[in-house]
Amino acid sequence: MSSPVFPRGMSRRAFTLGLGAALAAGGSACGLSGTGGRGIVFHMGLRTALAPEATQVGEFTTDTGWGVRLTSARMVLGPIYLFENASPLQQQARGVLRSLMDVLVPTAHAHDGDFFSGGTVLGEWDREVVFDLLAQEDARVLGRSPGIAGRARSFSLLLQPPSRALGDEGAALQGHSVLMEGTAFRGEQRIPFRVALDFPPPVETQRVDFVPIEADLDDDGLFVVEVRPHQWFQGAHFDRLPPSTEGLPVDVTPETQVHRALSVNVRRFTAFSGAWEPGFTS
Repeated sequence: MSSPVFPRGMSRRAFTLGLGAALAAGGSACGLSGTGGRGIVFHMGLRTALAPEATQVGEFTTDTGWGVRLTSARMVLGPIYLFENASPLQQQARGVLRSLMDVLVPTAHAHDGDFFSGGTVLGEWDREVVFDLLAQEDARVLGRSPGIAGRARSFSLLLQPPSRALGDEGAALQGHSVLMEGTAFRGEQRIPFRVALDFPPPVETQRVDFVPIEADLDDDGLFVVEVRPHQWFQGAHFDRLPPSTEGLPVDVTPETQVHRALSVNVRRFTAFSGAWEPGFTS
């Protein structure tokens, strides 16, 4: 079964309704025998991934040699959609991405491919949520999610500003999509910083496409979207920020190299990962 292609520049509501229709159509049109194609209900969750060799979430070392310790980090994300097809981006060599970073950071845009080429939508979380990246090490279970039994090989999600529906949780982000504070250090240098990222409409500038996964979806399981902040700061040069005044955090503004690096990296498929945990019951 192929999924419909929707025009560019659509509203988020039309985007969500379109994917909901694709999910419903997938359950009725695929008609697979056995477990594949069977309607299921599983759980969706969020978790912050540990950086390699780290023991604390929000602490990591970048590829530019800066240690980073986040003291607060919140973001708005969702909806989340799980697809049957593998990520076309997975084959890109990490070395190539790394070598292109200096060129891409000043001008890069998020991946602009056809969102629906992921094939059948096998699962969804159709709401936005505020996620505190440092609140807990265990997964935060969002709730129950409808789906279709089968192997999901990629997922996509949206980043967006907080809506009024999020209430006080959303208000804490002061209108931003991502709000973080922390300290970067290298040698004797210590740079406290504060950064806000904004991902307003259209959808093309908000989505993170084709994150690779291997998840055999079924009832009584938990799919966890893992947020990977240690990947967000790759290529960031904190020494190019203005100096701190009286030890106060430096505002990482959109014209800075660090902000440009973050804006690109947060929308890369490497910024998130996913894990399927079978046998989960609430």
